[in-house]
Amino acid sequence: MTRTAFVLILMIASAACPAATMRMDRFVASFVLKIFGTTVGRSEWRLVPGENEQFLWESRSETAGAGALISDVYITERSESELYGQTFRPLVYRYSRYGKNAVRNIQVTFDWDNGVVLNTAKGHTWSMSVPPQTLDKLNYLLALMRDLADGKRSMRYTIADGGQLKVYDMREVGTETLETALGTLKTVKIRRLRHKDDREATLWCAPALGFLPVKLEHRDRDGRLVSMTIQSIEGMPPTVVKNPGG
Repeated sequence: MTRTAFVLILMIASAACPAATMRMDRFVASFVLKIFGTTVGRSEWRLVPGENEQFLWESRSETAGAGALISDVYITERSESELYGQTFRPLVYRYSRYGKNAVRNIQVTFDWDNGVVLNTAKGHTWSMSVPPQTLDKLNYLLALMRDLADGKRSMRYTIADGGQLKVYDMREVGTETLETALGTLKTVKIRRLRHKDDREATLWCAPALGFLPVKLEHRDRDGRLVSMTIQSIEGMPPTVVKNPGG
């Protein structure tokens, strides 16, 4: 086979399998948080599409049930991001924690032209160099959903977190069928290992919902098993479109 013929075959194959795109519609998913089976809080994920392929990806959590009897805490995370080629690019990440005796606010601004992030906390701002394709603590979940939909089962993400870069290694460890508030869902079970502190988490991602995590488990700093399980969903989760317009 000549080199010209080989190149032609590659071109035909590429035309037959166009690059997947991500459909980003407005949606809301709610979860219940439990520690050793006791309800301690509730969480909500929200996606709000914007203009020019930008969007807001938000998480809101608050104490509830037994948790509200011990402490009244409200946490929000907001990732302003954009679709950039075949990936997600964070623009601004904000974290706010409101408690009875303390308020904590953090902002991470991504300056992609200069390859740095600006971290702001407690009135101080400092910069940190970041490599291309760095994600934030929230939008890596969208990258995970997209990669799973593309057939990947072993991923590594670089995360800008707390003024330093952390690496999340994600890999499939099996499949499992879950009984949820949404009914029976087949899931891909993903184990997450976070370098530097070796803290693990497990995510159950449902192919029928665009590989949205419908259950998450991890152990907190006190060794308690914390779980987050889906309760309801409104709208369509982010979904990979394999053949746009086809």
